[in-house]
Amino acid sequence: MKNQTFGDNRDLLKFDLVDFIAGSGLIEHFTYVPMLTRDEAGREEPQFCRHNSSGGGQNQGLVAFLDNCIINEKRQIGQLEEYFKDREFQFTLYSKNTFFTHEDRGAYFAGLKGELLDSSLILIDPDKGLEEDRNGDGNLLFSELRDIFDRMSEASLLMFTQRFPYDLHEVYLGMRVAEIKEVIPGCQPISLDDQDSIIFLLTKSQSMQNGLLKLLGEYTGKYAKKCA
Repeated sequence: MKNQTFGDNRDLLKFDLVDFIAGSGLIEHFTYVPMLTRDEAGREEPQFCRHNSSGGGQNQGLVAFLDNCIINEKRQIGQLEEYFKDREFQFTLYSKNTFFTHEDRGAYFAGLKGELLDSSLILIDPDKGLEEDRNGDGNLLFSELRDIFDRMSEASLLMFTQRFPYDLHEVYLGMRVAEIKEVIPGCQPISLDDQDSIIFLLTKSQSMQNGLLKLLGEYTGKYAKKCA
């Protein structure tokens, strides 16, 4: 995650999904783990056309909030505290003023204490996605995913983002699901994708899995996206 891209259509999709799940009462707490990396000097970010988004466009409050952040040059993840205030669920923005680095990754994830992983929707948001052989700042390691999954409560669900690296979407998605199942035996990953990025969701209990699948069936009925 980078502040300079905050408010783009990827954010529209993932935070709309969080709004939908958390607002349903399925969980009591939303923990956002941004894995924030430094902006890239000289990188120009386009203005994002909302009519091109594959999800979130019906959430007019979120659209207006993100558009305002872009127009008024407030592209900072800390703005989310304003958006999610006064909700029926609690919101924690983890380590919002810390840039994630490979050297400090152990301490970063160790700081995720038990109360942030209990009855929570835990969104881990790396700049790129899940990798084991590329230990850069923009990647979440399989071992870190497994550690957070093991530590979260059965009343929680784990959500993380993944960029598609190439055009063979179905092949890549199938490969990634198989890898997650190998790292976390017994889990049944749920995924949503829009041909640009993937959102994975993992649960520990069958009741949470069933409740989440029901919600995602309703959610995907609103938008032309796939749930697999």
